[in-house]
Amino acid sequence: MNIDKIHHLFLSSKTLLVLIVVVFIFVRLYPAYNQIDNLSLWVGLLIQIGIAFLLLQLNYTFNIIQQHTFLPVLFYLIFVGSNPALYYDLKGNIAALCFTVCYFFLFDSYQKPHSQVNALNISLWLVLGSLLWTPLLLIFPVVWIGFYRFQCFNARVFFASLIGFAIVYLLIFAWSVFQGDKDIFFSSLPQFDSLFSFQTPAFTVLEWIACGFLLFISLIIGTYLFFFNVSERVWTISALRYLFFSLVIIFVFFFLQSENKSTWGLIIYVPIAFLSGYYFSRINKREIRYLLLFFFLFFIGIGIAQHIGS
Repeated sequence: MNIDKIHHLFLSSKTLLVLIVVVFIFVRLYPAYNQIDNLSLWVGLLIQIGIAFLLLQLNYTFNIIQQHTFLPVLFYLIFVGSNPALYYDLKGNIAALCFTVCYFFLFDSYQKPHSQVNALNISLWLVLGSLLWTPLLLIFPVVWIGFYRFQCFNARVFFASLIGFAIVYLLIFAWSVFQGDKDIFFSSLPQFDSLFSFQTPAFTVLEWIACGFLLFISLIIGTYLFFFNVSERVWTISALRYLFFSLVIIFVFFFLQSENKSTWGLIIYVPIAFLSGYYFSRINKREIRYLLLFFFLFFIGIGIAQHIGS
């Protein structure tokens, strides 16, 4: 087995990329052939594929990985495709999309103190997404910390975030007045009982195994980013470390709000897919290339097991 050729195939083969996308679509649609008219199934499918390619665009736009690689796309599709519980979570898919788009505006703000427009755009995406899934508002502090780490957090940026929140709810209020139904406005306000609802982790055995493996890979990547990755540009290190920071925080929410585990899971896969794509693209050691192969085979196995048990 030529592990170097396999590694190159994962990084740059357009044929493999198309094959993974086709297999992903088949795996998503075949078990639901009798629900082919289910709108959430199709919308969720398109959003998940869209997020995967947004990760690719994120790298091309900000040149973080600094080489041609399809690994972030492959990782995201394999992560999502391995868990049937994520297929019909339309709110979760929309929340993950909003979260992914926020990375573009946040990274564009690097060392730009006048980033009010980006802060406003992030706020609009998160608040609009929270109308469907309230816990998305918990991402606001994570974003503010990102602005701080990128040396662009100030009073103007902070208040621009609040203005985005106000704009959405003022429009809803105006619509409720126009309709003569105040319940439209009050029902749209954040439900703080769901926002701060915490439960003990409630996962299946397979979910625990998958989470444990993701935590293991995250620990390896985090150790590399903070202790060994000293040759990258300052911008690259800042972006990657922030991605890792956001991953850790979302993992905390994932374990504390197991009632929303599918939605938080879809969000978790965004930073970990990108970070895994970076790590396995940049490290040239043969043992890491074998780990990459095992990584893919592991989640293919988890996916088969979860589909059989579903």
